[in-house]
Amino acid sequence: MTIATTSARDQINLKGDSETPAVDCLHLLPCAVKYSGPANTSTYFLPQRQADLTYEASFRGRQLHGRKVLLPENYTGHIVVDSVASNEASDSAFESETPDIPAAEQRVILSAGQFDSLTVWEHDRVPAEDDDEFITSLEWITVAASIHADCTDSCDEVSA
Repeated sequence: MTIATTSARDQINLKGDSETPAVDCLHLLPCAVKYSGPANTSTYFLPQRQADLTYEASFRGRQLHGRKVLLPENYTGHIVVDSVASNEASDSAFESETPDIPAAEQRVILSAGQFDSLTVWEHDRVPAEDDDEFITSLEWITVAASIHADCTDSCDEVSA
């Protein structure tokens, strides 16, 4: 899927399932990491599954508690990489500012991986399904689908 943006130089390209690798282990940490590049996370970040199906780990000496969250049915998450047509690429997932792009270059956002679940982490407690900002934001997908659904059948029942 290719999405055009307001700028003629910008483009979002999310490839289909057969071309984009699936990611098994994705984590949403309660911190910012100002680093873009390879990291040996399997050596230093070791989540342990608990009896209640939650997770515990530590990151830079801080205890973390996590919960695995599934995306809503028929939705797929994408890990995106921000690149410029001149073959300069950078992973801007943790950067707060958009890189400066000269007028002659085209900015393209590519899908580097896709996922259907991720683990959400908190410092002092397991993320609750009813008050974690990310987890509750997924409920809006269902609400939006209900609001925009065709209601011809249910509208007839109400008026009868």
